[in-house]
Amino acid sequence: MDRTGDTPRTAQVVRLIHTALVGGVLLAGGTFAFMVHVRGPAPGGSEMLGIVLPAIGMGLVLVSASILRRRVPEPRAQQTPDAYWAAAENRGAAIVLWAATEGAALVCLVGYFLTGAPAAAAAAVVALATLILYRPSRLERGT
Repeated sequence: MDRTGDTPRTAQVVRLIHTALVGGVLLAGGTFAFMVHVRGPAPGGSEMLGIVLPAIGMGLVLVSASILRRRVPEPRAQQTPDAYWAAAENRGAAIVLWAATEGAALVCLVGYFLTGAPAAAAAAVVALATLILYRPSRLERGT
């Protein structure tokens, strides 16, 4: 089957990437919450990690929301989502934004897994909410 005439659906691919990132955070969070609930925090986790890791995660969220978000270009007037995401600079900047925000959530979740600290879980929820806030449909609208 020859597929040379097919045009890439870039917006769909970008949405799939974002969905996979959100799904990964949700899966890790659910797994860690289950493990902490069933077995308790991981052995050897110090209370300090329950403070340090969420602080690092929140620092990453601040960097994402302040610096990395500004690096995602605004769409031109009347630009379609596929045309917006076809530009490598738009995709690249958005993926860096999402990766940093997902990393923040995962760092917080590791802190929760190691210590069971509610602050770490709350910080992970904030990071996940930030990742969802910067979804592709919102970036391609420029809001």
